Amino acid sequence: MSTDTATLKPESFDGQEADSVGNPSNIQESLRASGSHAARAAEELRAAAEAKAKELGTMMGEKASEFRDKAGDMYDDAKVQLKALQKDTEEYVRANPIKAVLIAVGAGFVIGSLARR
Repeated sequence: MSTDTATLKPESFDGQEADSVGNPSNIQESLRASGSHAARAAEELRAAAEAKAKELGTMMGEKASEFRDKAGDMYDDAKVQLKALQKDTEEYVRANPIKAVLIAVGAGFVIGSLARR
């Protein structure tokens, strides 16, 4: 059974003959549908990126707030420790005035010697 290939026409999915060259209106409609699909996909991608950016912005704000709170707590702790050190130093100087003066003179001598070099 010999078949002439020039007389064969491809069939579409619904069993009807399809135009092998393509109908210009079908091509245009296919292009419009593809463009419409691409536009919808781009819009969905833009919306998803915008939502993610907002989410990241919120997370960064929360982290910044946490760091600010921790820094404030550390500052307060350091301030309390410094006041305690100052109080302890004053008490030591009052209890040992001669020793404190000699320590201060010795420290001044060492710092002065180092500063000359």
